[in-house]
Amino acid sequence: MMNIVKQLHIWFSIPLGLVISMTCFTGAILIFEKEITRAIQSEYYYVEPQGNAIATEELQAMVEATLEEGERIQNIEIDDDPERSYGFKLGRRQTIYVNQYTGEILGRPERLEFFSATLRMHRWLMDSPGGKGKMSAGKMVVGISTIAFVVILITGCVLWWPKTIKMWLNRSVISVRKGWHRFWYDLHAVGGIYATILLLIMALTGLVWSFGWYRDGFYAVFGDGAREWLRALHTGSIGGMFTRVLWFIAAVIGGTLPLTGYYLWIRRKFFRRKR
Repeated sequence: MMNIVKQLHIWFSIPLGLVISMTCFTGAILIFEKEITRAIQSEYYYVEPQGNAIATEELQAMVEATLEEGERIQNIEIDDDPERSYGFKLGRRQTIYVNQYTGEILGRPERLEFFSATLRMHRWLMDSPGGKGKMSAGKMVVGISTIAFVVILITGCVLWWPKTIKMWLNRSVISVRKGWHRFWYDLHAVGGIYATILLLIMALTGLVWSFGWYRDGFYAVFGDGAREWLRALHTGSIGGMFTRVLWFIAAVIGGTLPLTGYYLWIRRKFFRRKR
């Protein structure tokens, strides 16, 4: 039985490992897109406090006067930080920022091209679908790889699972004093175990954006209310900065798993046989 589990782990990992690594690493980058964007385009997001802020209703009227036909304000973002500008959201990726002290329209920043390219790589391997809900080869490969990743994580846990307390202790620490091979092995096995739960959450929620049948089934089970927390759960923002850091670390570990796995497989498959 364990041999079958081991073969499944290898068969799913070898052909799709690089796609899994790319998906994990790009996902890790996107977790902190907001902070990086605000640092680069600070003129939209930060203002100098000047007494009391103008009434929200008055600011909203100013913004509405600049909107194009068909556009409307969906909600308003007001941060506790007095140095943060007000954001009038028109859609998920369209926000007009306003200096709440002067009424100046700061503009509607566009997504940085770096993050647009990172998202296209993360979701579609740069092969964007022709429209919302449509499929492309890249989107299909990412979806299949994500399903494979779920299998890889589960079989990895089964292979790692120790039988005694002593084995638990030995298999729960990444050794840095027993040579490079032992280090890479521990990083693969132990690191993977520590990150498994979060990686499974990311993978199982991420499949919603890959397959319509999975999305329909997901909402059928969890209800339409799941739409509100799905993205937050996928990106780690569900618990603020603390969970986002945890998700980032887990995503980076997830990206290294196929790479360390390739190293261990090549070393065992070719170099040990030659010796």
